[in-house]
Amino acid sequence: MKRVFSIITVTVCSALTLGAFAQVDSTYCQENQTVYLLRYKNESKTKEFTPETINAWRNLFLNCPTQSKNTYIHGVNIYSTLYKKEKDEAKKKQYLDTVMLIYDNRIKYFGEEENYIGRKGADLYMLDPTQYEKAYEYCRKSIDQMGNNAEAKTMVMCLQAAVKKYQNKTMEKTDVIALYQKITDVCNYNISNGTKNGQACEKQMPAIEQLFLSIKPDCSDLIALFEPQFKADPTNPELLTKITDNLSKDCASSDLYMKASVELDKIQPSAQSKRKLGDMYAEKKQISTAMDYYKEAIALETEDSRKAAIYYKMATITSGATSVSYANKALSFNSSLGSAYLVIASKYAESAASCASGAEFPDLEKWKVYWVAYDMCMKAKAVDPSIASQANSYAANYKSHFPDVEALFGYNVTEGTTQTVGCWINQTTTAKVK
Repeated sequence: MKRVFSIITVTVCSALTLGAFAQVDSTYCQENQTVYLLRYKNESKTKEFTPETINAWRNLFLNCPTQSKNTYIHGVNIYSTLYKKEKDEAKKKQYLDTVMLIYDNRIKYFGEEENYIGRKGADLYMLDPTQYEKAYEYCRKSIDQMGNNAEAKTMVMCLQAAVKKYQNKTMEKTDVIALYQKITDVCNYNISNGTKNGQACEKQMPAIEQLFLSIKPDCSDLIALFEPQFKADPTNPELLTKITDNLSKDCASSDLYMKASVELDKIQPSAQSKRKLGDMYAEKKQISTAMDYYKEAIALETEDSRKAAIYYKMATITSGATSVSYANKALSFNSSLGSAYLVIASKYAESAASCASGAEFPDLEKWKVYWVAYDMCMKAKAVDPSIASQANSYAANYKSHFPDVEALFGYNVTEGTTQTVGCWINQTTTAKVK
């Protein structure tokens, strides 16, 4: 049987190479189509194609090339199956050549080259990955011509071939990344529009992502990819979204990420974008600019818990009375935000020396400040038990500055009595000892 397959393959290849077919009537074509289709239906399930089936298919293929598109679809299946089962390398090559020629004739007689050259490349790579260069050329041509209609299988095989090219140093990493971006754009378009191709893309996205990660793109690779695009079109919202999404994980400290984020915020301002920019400028110690963005974020924010979080962030990057004011605003929107009490405690404690300076009894004034800072720690863990450990640590530090009983008695102050803390703090507390 293998000898019959080999003869059939050589005959098919020879006929296709000559580009000629016999002049036959429609009855001949219909008879061969009927024979092969009746047999093909069952044999395609078992993957055991008989010489009789292949002979009828061959007659149709060589002599009735415009009879049906299914002739080409079924032919690819038949010869791909023979290829996968064959052990002899020479025969495998013949079978693969036949698959390629079937695609060529399909394009010759029915057109749609932009789609079927992609299928040709995809099958070439799947059957013989060593021919990744040719497979890439076929698939890439299809993707470039088909645009958003490019098939998922073609795109995945093209990316696989591109990764292989990169591994063998015939393709730059940035070009692989650019292809990945092109493919994900096409897939996202189809997924969002609910197309049949979109369903296939959804299934293939994990494989696409894995291929992308296999080339280990780093921050410099991503910047090299996106920086020229940004310079060429800095106000394109889709491009800006793509840049910020891809750089947010490992390149958030890059200038490109900040520039793209600023431009995107101008086009699509939101509380989230304002807060993100505030965080970026705060990280760069550009406090004034960060505060401006935080204030804009609060003006746009509708959720109290998120307003509290922004005020808390503002409290952490400012000092003294300003910081305490923002911390109290945070608590006004989220009374269980214990960390805000810890910020207040730390700002109080930082002022102990300055508040005591020039006082009649400097030591006593320092103690008062540490007492009220300690009070804030107790409030923190009372409203948020999850930070009890941190609150206790802060409290222990402040308590280390407390007087002992004898020192406190020296100022005619009794433990537990109410004390007023002046300076900018203006709070009341109770006297405490170590």
